[in-house]
Amino acid sequence: MKTCTLWRVILVATISFVAQNVAVAQSLNAPLLDRLTGTWVLRGDIAGKSVTHDIVAQWVLAHQYIQIHETSRSRTAAGAPEYDAIVYIGWNPDLKQYSCLWLDSTGGNGLVGTAFGHAESNPAELAFIWSGKNGDPSLSNTFAYDRATDSWRWTIDNIDKGRHRSFANVKLTRQ
Repeated sequence: MKTCTLWRVILVATISFVAQNVAVAQSLNAPLLDRLTGTWVLRGDIAGKSVTHDIVAQWVLAHQYIQIHETSRSRTAAGAPEYDAIVYIGWNPDLKQYSCLWLDSTGGNGLVGTAFGHAESNPAELAFIWSGKNGDPSLSNTFAYDRATDSWRWTIDNIDKGRHRSFANVKLTRQ
């Protein structure tokens, strides 16, 4: 009899634990990010050079983040992509804005940026800004969706003393 009661307590505790964790890990509802999922070809100019990259974007980690894998078609002498990146975009409920982690083959500690304002204020664009060592804005990256063509425009600007200099202007089209 005691064993049966103990198993009931364990079962109820387990169900309660699972239910609480499922409630915490609800899927992110982000129609704009849904439009980013899929396979894309990125074409345009980066650092004054014409480029073509392949992009695969998908929901990951229980539909909490969009993972973007960007790989250049150009190769190094060793056969590796000249550029390779994995980018994560997710919603920060405390700040009520999107956050972005950008990790790429250029090294460094990764760029962590946050979008300006609330996502609801502009349902077709994410504007990220990264700060430099002194806390001033140093880089902006805007992801703008064009519903009419089902394409994306990504622009990246270096920011120096408030002045923007274009670094990249590319367009993503579905593959």
